[in-house]
Amino acid sequence: MKKQMNRDVRYKKLLIAWSLLAVIMAAGISFAGIKVLSSQVRTDREQAVIGAAKIAAREIDSDLINTWLEDGKDSEYEAERLMLENVLNNTPYLKYLYIYQIRPDGCHVVFDTDPEGAGELGDIQPFDESFESYIPLLLKGKKVDPIESKGAFGWLLTHYEPIYDSSGKCVAYAGADISMDEIQQYIHDYVLPIILIAVVFLAACVVVGLKLTVNSHKADELEILQQQQQRDKQLIREIIESFAKVIDMKDSYTQGHSFRVAKYTAMLTEELGYDKDTVERYYDIALMHDIGKIGIPNEVLNKPGKLTDEEYSIIKSHTERGCDILQSISLMPEIIVGAQAHHERPDGKGYPNGLKNGEIPRVAQIIAVADTFDAMYSDRPYRKRMNFDKAVSIIKEVSGTQLTDDVVDAFVRLVEKDEFRAPDDTGSGTFDDISNIR
Repeated sequence: MKKQMNRDVRYKKLLIAWSLLAVIMAAGISFAGIKVLSSQVRTDREQAVIGAAKIAAREIDSDLINTWLEDGKDSEYEAERLMLENVLNNTPYLKYLYIYQIRPDGCHVVFDTDPEGAGELGDIQPFDESFESYIPLLLKGKKVDPIESKGAFGWLLTHYEPIYDSSGKCVAYAGADISMDEIQQYIHDYVLPIILIAVVFLAACVVVGLKLTVNSHKADELEILQQQQQRDKQLIREIIESFAKVIDMKDSYTQGHSFRVAKYTAMLTEELGYDKDTVERYYDIALMHDIGKIGIPNEVLNKPGKLTDEEYSIIKSHTERGCDILQSISLMPEIIVGAQAHHERPDGKGYPNGLKNGEIPRVAQIIAVADTFDAMYSDRPYRKRMNFDKAVSIIKEVSGTQLTDDVVDAFVRLVEKDEFRAPDDTGSGTFDDISNIR
């Protein structure tokens, strides 16, 4: 009796320890996700404001700036104003865009696109107090880092890009202000999925802990223990599938993408001759390959047209974001590999680390083929599903460069067995070539 009581106390302590560990890990996932997202949001805003200022500085006719200030507006002036308004209207969160000539007595307005209270050509705007430390550099035509300020115009991130005339002299600055007022709401909107994942993970760990504790009483019977391990494995599978559903909820255009990629990964793994445990493990890893897209802004993820370089860089960051989110999960440490490395390429031109051939983890090599096929053979906001034979031919073409050759060979064998073609495929689908698949 006493021995049984001691065993029960030990089991209770084990459950408490397991629950505390689960709480710590769930908190770690939430904290890491929020920290990564907050940092990335500010980085995205900074890239946007710098990009807008650079475009304005590049497109403006710098040799006419002094002429406009001296002689007034002309037809060329109005054309340049329309160009600046177009940049303003097509840059998310951009609040103000203007061209100032910096002189000791203040900012001389060349252009001001502010719809309310815009400065007129030749007006002099006084220096803002928050910019005083930068005035000596601006007067010399030097570059300055983006400036964050909170004042009468709100919480702004400002960038001044020098404008050089044909002789190489700085004649003015293109200024861009991007609003930071919505950043807290933006973070709140995307924190919910991260917290949801953490809560599901916490609940799962507690359930697993309970099951392990209860079944420890029957550890003498090997068959029962093995059955319980199988049930625990199934429970973990269901938890991971719940995570995958949260990922796919982020993007209405790619509903089911994570599950299709996991299914294709399992098919390829089996065709390559791996055992059942490896097939199941690779399936679970593939389900999590796109978890980093939780932190990608919807306006970039669902953009119907071609991505800009800055937007494509944001899309590419989902591999590192996924790595940051999953790195705290110690129960299945290799789950991080699929999220981090599925865009690496055998020729070393992939991302995020430029790995080559055998440097790329095997599961990531397999996920890459599955992910590439599904990206082409499914409807996306920027184009309809590609023709099946066209998608297969592209995968063959990039074998050995973008995709690992023996995995592509396994894919082709399955295609010949009619394993990948959708039941509703009647031979239609677009034949257009695809750039920057996402």
